[in-house]
Amino acid sequence: MRKILEIILLISFCIFGNTVFGGGHTQNNAFGFVLVVPSEEVQRVDSVLVAHREFMEKTHSVTGNKSTRLNAYSVIKAPEMVQFSDPSKGMTGNILYILSEHYETPTGLGRHLEEGSKWSGIEEMQEIMYKYATAVVMGKEFSSMNR
Repeated sequence: MRKILEIILLISFCIFGNTVFGGGHTQNNAFGFVLVVPSEEVQRVDSVLVAHREFMEKTHSVTGNKSTRLNAYSVIKAPEMVQFSDPSKGMTGNILYILSEHYETPTGLGRHLEEGSKWSGIEEMQEIMYKYATAVVMGKEFSSMNR
């Protein structure tokens, strides 16, 4: 299983690395994903995301060097509605998570990818992403209100 995860990590880095650093895409400075998680897995996902936040606090700065500075990090958690436009239809039983990271420069995002590959929790984070992600994006920040 570990070998499979290592191969997936390598492939992901090749794909995402090209997205971040490849020709014409060197302006990417933001990363995010959406998870749709069944209720029985919520405690596990919460634990992984808490550990990720701790990793972020130890390895990223919101006030330091402008070239690598993290401008914004957030995780939103909410019940998934059956139909967004009609709350009376109730909830699905799933929980939605939306994680968003915005860096001052593309160098900051690149540094995050490098640091993240060394994080002890990366395998479990990737496992939940591969299992529950409905969207994973790297791109250029379009609009923000920071600080």
